[in-house]
Formats: sequence, C-alpha cells, structure tokens
Amino acid sequence: MTTASFDVTASFDVTVVGAGPAGCATALAHAQLGRRVLLLEAAHRAPARLAGEWLHPQGLAVLHRLGVDLAPARPVTARGFVLHPEDGGPPITLPCPRGGRAASLHHRDLVTALRTAAGAHPGITLALGARVTAVHGATVTWTHGSGPEHRVPARRIVGADGQSSLVRRLLHPAPAPATTVSRTAGLLLHGVALPREGYGHLFAGAPGPVLAYRLDAGTVRLTLDVPLLPLRGERLLSYVRHAYPPALPGPLARALRAVLEHTPPQWAVNRLRPRGFHGRGRHALVGDAAGTCHPLTASGLTIALRDAECLARARDLTAHSARRAAAVRAHEHLAAALHRLFCDPARPTADLRRGLYAVLRASASERERTMRVLCVEEHSTPALAGAVLHVAARTVRERLAAGEGYRGIADCMGWLRWMSRTPGPVT
Repeated sequence: MTTASFDVTASFDVTVVGAGPAGCATALAHAQLGRRVLLLEAAHRAPARLAGEWLHPQGLAVLHRLGVDLAPARPVTARGFVLHPEDGGPPITLPCPRGGRAASLHHRDLVTALRTAAGAHPGITLALGARVTAVHGATVTWTHGSGPEHRVPARRIVGADGQSSLVRRLLHPAPAPATTVSRTAGLLLHGVALPREGYGHLFAGAPGPVLAYRLDAGTVRLTLDVPLLPLRGERLLSYVRHAYPPALPGPLARALRAVLEHTPPQWAVNRLRPRGFHGRGRHALVGDAAGTCHPLTASGLTIALRDAECLARARDLTAHSARRAAAVRAHEHLAAALHRLFCDPARPTADLRRGLYAVLRASASERERTMRVLCVEEHSTPALAGAVLHVAARTVRERLAAGEGYRGIADCMGWLRWMSRTPGPVT
C-alpha cells in the first residue's frame, strides 16, 4: 500500500504502530478474527540491525497459526541449547521441551516474511514510510514524508514500536523504568563449525555469557554480553579481543579474533523493563514496547508473538495486561538470574553456578523444567522457585560439608531474597 492510495475516509477496528515482528503478528492475529487493521511503519525497508533471530517452539507455532510462510527465509532448525561450563566438565545438552524444535534466521528475513504476509491479507492496510506523530484518545495522527497529516480513528490502538515506544510514552506517562545492565556485541562468523550442529551454544567463563547459533549454512551468529565499562572505541575492542576468546573452543576463538581485526561488532544495549503494563481501555502494547528481559534467553521474539496472539482474543485490556504479566514473570526472573549467574564473579554466585551445573548434569527433569521456563512454556513462578531451591540446597550442602556453616546458608538466602523480587540489575 502507498500513502498516495490511502483512503482518508477509511475506518479501522485496529491501528498498529510498528511493522516489526510484534506489529505484523498483531495485525495478522486481529485480521484473522475479521478486524480491519491499519499497520503503520516509519521505515521503508526491513532493518539490518542486531535484533531477534531465534524463535522458540512456541514462537514457531504462533507463526504457523498466523499463516506466515518462513520457507523463503530458510530458517535453520535447532533442537535446543548446549551449555558449556567453565569448570572443565562436559557440556550440558538442554533439549527443547517435549522434543520441540526451535529455529534461527536473519532478522531482516523474518521481518520481510511477516510484512509479506501482512501486506497480502485483505483485512490489513500496510503503510510503509508512515511516521506516527500523535495519539489522542481513539485517533492516531501520522504523516508520509512531506505529505499531509492523516488522522485515523480506531477502536483499538496498539504500540508495537519497540523499546523506545512513542506509543508507550504517549499512553502511559509513568511506565516502569528501564535499567541498563550490559551491552551485546554481535558478530557474524563465516565458514566456521559449531561444537554441535543443530543446537544453540552458551559459553560461560568470559566476563559475560557468549551465545552462538547458526543463521544459515555458512554463517554463525556470535553475541557477547559485555559489562558496562568506561571503555570506548579501540580500547573496548581490545578488551573484547582479549577477554572473550579464552572462553570459546579453538575454532570459534580463532574466528572471533580474525573477524574483530577487520569488522567492528554491531552493538545493542541490554535494558530490563518489567512487563507490568500491556494495555488498558482501547490502548495496548506488545513486544519490546511492553517490556524487555535480558536477551540471554533469546525469548524476545517468542514473547512478542504470544503477546500479539493473546491480545487479538482479549476484550478487556486490563485483564489481558494482568494475564500477560503473569505469563512472563517466571521467565523474567530466570533471565535475570542467568545473567547474574554468568556475570557475577563473587564467590557465592560462583558456588551457585557450580551447583547449577551439577543439578543440570544429574537430572533430566531439572533440564526439562529449566527449558520449559526458558522457552516461555512454563508460566508458574513456583516451578522456577523449585528449581532455584534445588540448586541452592545442593550448594548449601557442599558448603556445610566444607565446614563453612552459617555463611554458606546466608549467601544462598541472599540469592533467594533477590530472586523473590522483581527482576533487576546485577548487584
């Protein structure tokens, strides 16, 4: 659709701001139910920035139900993750729950597939290059280039415009504050093999966790979690070159050093914003506009797609907001806990990390439970609490056996108190 062909007399049931994965899925989910949808996107082309590339099984299932054809994007199928501890012990395989399959693909290819599906749906009017300037009550104001303003009323207005959401700022003056916890450096490695193909890989032992997964037959995505240090430019690159390769197996370490010699990383800031508000009245938020957790769990896309699907079926947005906040609460806690476990060098955390490795190596049921929460399939906070208690109990036993007494228990209790709070920064 072009702005020149836009019918100023048209009316819509739903206006969605942002045509990324969350916005396109929101438009498709509403259109499947017979709603007339206006989908507005400021950019003309799919972005090439560092953004979501991993879909957990539940995310793939949503796309299937929405009729999105991913075949042209050539996604790579994955069976789960392999965790590589720094303790010298064997890697820990964490399969997707119930034998499910995940997938990874280039972000721009995913966005292109979703925009193609949205643009082809007769119930959706897709306007690329449409910049929203205001939201007042039931009306969205937008422009295209130097063209005239369009004011379009709708029964529902959805912000799918990312972490810096204009819609969130206009509709929710005092959202939960975002906390910046680290940065992600993203690199593409070509012609290198993963330690075990068909899985994503998480490497511990660097200042922050390293995630590696295949994007296509010849390309591996590497993301490095980098602490917030007062370093910039060449000093920051030098820090990355020296601090992260030792945590990787030889081929990946050599490929990382080689690519850093001629290609700077793409950078993204990791901000945590608890997802306490998803909408009220006629206004809703989906995806990163509603909130974000640490990208270590690679769950942003899956959560956004589920936001879209659940929103389309919701009549009362206040009730919907409460349900969605509850649905991701355990996952937010897990993401914050994993980030702290792999970044905090203090001894109590290191002991708990070793306890986690031991529990996961010994128990298939704990591996399954952890992956259910990580893949956003287990919504029960008590289920996560049970997993944390299992790890904490093992750590306490080991400390008591070492004769450390009260100190071992106090350190673990401090962790449990932290886990009981809303996810926040590493402290």
